[in-house]
Amino acid sequence: MRARIARAFVDWLESAGERLLRDRVVVASADTMFGPTQVVDVHDASGAPVRVLEVDGTWQSATYLDDSWCELVFPYHRLFAHAMESMARQPRRVLMLGGGGYAFPKYLVAHDPDVRVDVVEVDPAVSRLARDYFLLDRLDQMSSGSSSRVGTVNMDGRAFLEGSAGHARYDMIANDCFGALLPTRSLATLEGARIAKGRLAQDGIYVANVVSALEGERSRLLRDVTRTLREVFSHVYVIPCSTDEPDAEDNNVVVASDAPLALEGTFEPSCGPEGDVLRD
Repeated sequence: MRARIARAFVDWLESAGERLLRDRVVVASADTMFGPTQVVDVHDASGAPVRVLEVDGTWQSATYLDDSWCELVFPYHRLFAHAMESMARQPRRVLMLGGGGYAFPKYLVAHDPDVRVDVVEVDPAVSRLARDYFLLDRLDQMSSGSSSRVGTVNMDGRAFLEGSAGHARYDMIANDCFGALLPTRSLATLEGARIAKGRLAQDGIYVANVVSALEGERSRLLRDVTRTLREVFSHVYVIPCSTDEPDAEDNNVVVASDAPLALEGTFEPSCGPEGDVLRD
């Protein structure tokens, strides 16, 4: 399951207020392993149509329905793209752990005719909703056979990494796997980080969405994740969606690589206790 949406998007929901409730249209429903799931159409504050994947009452993924259909709605997905742009070379093979509405894979394929994205989504029902309702068919209209550049494997992310020995390595691995507000434990540990690094090409990057405060008591998760990744990678960066309330939980993108990256908007935490190394 995908993480809680970023605070900036929460602010948008609140500003939409009564209009959002009035415009809400349920397009489809399904039972998934994460709970009752609905595909919901709404409009944002500017009037643009947005389709949302709502899992057990929580908004988990979204796509625009107008001419911006291949652009990114959620701010943390845009930070994934920002991290990718800092690489010395354009990635050609990308692994997405956690598919949801396939927003980031769709963005990548629509903007780069040479990229291929493998999506590992544990729940086949979620993948079916993405295929049927989140405009992946429009990739077919862009160029012949382009839809084949988004491949889907329905299995656990850690199991996929462990079982992919001998397969092509990835220039970028993006981890958006969550249970409730916590990252999937098997991917967040030292052992999981080592396996992920082993699936990266030389100078590849690993990015993960981590819902945590930047400072204070509720920053423990971020401190643990970054401490763990520093045991495996030479360089670890934190790019927050917002620094307005550093002691409040929000989306943060953690970027790890053995190559130094010229990333803007990174956050350097103030002095505080170092996190723990997470282990299986």
